[in-house]
Amino acid sequence: MPKKTALTTGLEELEKLKQLNAFLQRRSVALTPQELKVLYCAINGQTNAETAVALEVSIATIKTHKNNLISKLGVEGKGGFRKFLLKMAQSPP
Repeated sequence: MPKKTALTTGLEELEKLKQLNAFLQRRSVALTPQELKVLYCAINGQTNAETAVALEVSIATIKTHKNNLISKLGVEGKGGFRKFLLKMAQSPP
């Protein structure tokens, strides 16, 4: 089995982001590219701090994106967002 490189891992993540975006678009949920990245990180269990470092933004910016995601996804608050994340982590699009 070939060894994974940063490039292959990056390409796999890009493909997963595309699949997630297509899944959301089929449900008429339009996210900004940054919101999509924040959602992807949250689905993968990253904390706000880890996501902020990965995306090179502040934790406050991550929290703002998550509040926007809650609204756009139509879930009920943080609890509904957590349920959505668990569902997506268990059965990705």
